Amino acid sequence: MNRSLLAMLLVTLVGCTKTEDADTGDDWGDEGGDEGGDVDAPDDDGGTDGGGSTDGGTDGGTGGGGTDGGGSGGSTDGGSGGGSGTGEASGGEDPEGTDHELVDPDCIDGEYTESLPTPETDISSDLSSYSAASVNAFLYTALDKRWDTGRYILQGGHESDAFSGTDCIAAFLSDTSSGESVLRQASTLVHECGHFFDIGSGGFSDQVYHFTEDLSFTCEGGRTPENGGGETFARSLITGDEFSVLHPPCASFGGSGCDSYGYIYLDGDPTDGTFDSGDQGFGTLHEETLQYVHSLATGYAFNDHYSGSVSERDGILTFLWYTMRYLRMARLEHPDTYTLLSEDTCWRELILTTWGRAWLYLDATADLPQLGLDDEFIETLVREPVLLDEIDRLREIEGCE
Repeated sequence: MNRSLLAMLLVTLVGCTKTEDADTGDDWGDEGGDEGGDVDAPDDDGGTDGGGSTDGGTDGGTGGGGTDGGGSGGSTDGGSGGGSGTGEASGGEDPEGTDHELVDPDCIDGEYTESLPTPETDISSDLSSYSAASVNAFLYTALDKRWDTGRYILQGGHESDAFSGTDCIAAFLSDTSSGESVLRQASTLVHECGHFFDIGSGGFSDQVYHFTEDLSFTCEGGRTPENGGGETFARSLITGDEFSVLHPPCASFGGSGCDSYGYIYLDGDPTDGTFDSGDQGFGTLHEETLQYVHSLATGYAFNDHYSGSVSERDGILTFLWYTMRYLRMARLEHPDTYTLLSEDTCWRELILTTWGRAWLYLDATADLPQLGLDDEFIETLVREPVLLDEIDRLREIEGCE
């Protein structure tokens, strides 16, 4: 891969996370620093929808991996492959679900279970014996003890051949001075290596979404027609809906009182001939949604090592908001896209499974204020009844009562 292209891909794959230091107030963390990096401008279909993407293509593929169990998806005639498996193999504890009011206990989202992280597990001996020379082994061990699904995602990305075998840990780990510093970056590392894992697992006509060791989805058609022959529209178009004004994208990096994620993920104009992050379709929008679940789960696992507050809850809530807005715009203005996302079993069940998994972790971290900054406000946006109706429509198509 051309070195300049690789550099562009790495710039657009950094996780967007805002941090608020306990002593100094609001600051944007250094890349890979306190919970997160600077800009997670996602170019998760490999930077293209802008250069060397493995995301998208045409429908008609086969199902993703996994074994029997919850959160399963089939394939539809002429459609994309489904996901299969169960989220049980994570954390080393019995799988748990959520009874959160925004999931349906009689549908895929409410039936989802996963073994949660165990932040109470003692890792003091690993911290005391930490050596920067063996930072990868330290990360693997800490994740194994507290959230082994995180280790699976991290290792999958680290061993991936995405981006010509770039080392995702080395690319996004900035401070190896102490074990504590590394743990505060673990959320970013799992998130970014999760991108590498998914991109490296996909092909030219499909997108892969790894949830746990036993659950993945492989769906097709999620790119835009201009960038991979998919059937979805540029995600930046949702900035023109009636909800954007409630929390408009920031005009510049590091803005406050605005949607800091929108500045990164929803930028550009898909008709101007210049590629921007926001020119990508639904496939990468959902890729980011999944990785922000992983960010929150990792933050939960190591929340006792955070100082001040971070925006991990903000990230996943923002992407749930984007998802519902995208579905609404698709239904009202882009019928072909809506048919794909709602009628294709893989996409529909992927969206519902991710919705349930997101609320599982949001529910589990509700009493951890250090994992959010503006999460309470963003949740009010997510709770807009008109938008929640979009999830209900998918449940109805799924056949949930």
